[in-house]
Amino acid sequence: MFQNVSQLILSKNKFTGSIPTEYGLLRNLTQLRFELNHGITGTVPTELMECDKISLLSLHNTGISGNLTFCDSLGENLVVEVLDLSMCGEECKCCCETFMLGT
Repeated sequence: MFQNVSQLILSKNKFTGSIPTEYGLLRNLTQLRFELNHGITGTVPTELMECDKISLLSLHNTGISGNLTFCDSLGENLVVEVLDLSMCGEECKCCCETFMLGT
């Protein structure tokens, strides 16, 4: 039913809990934005590796923790927005950008 979803913009919605692994089923996803949802916790599910068209993963101002270790498998055009680059493992340093408020 949702196979053709290309952008999932969930910013500023007061979501809580972890990122559902089912988002990995959205194979046409190009943007996944969770910014400004402080109640989202846990780690980024590795199932998102199945979204090989994704170019923007926005995680700044969330409670997401852990290291992102799968960026290489998502392609060279991926941009990951985080507040703290320590989330980005060695594999992801090339695609991580710090997001500064006011930019």
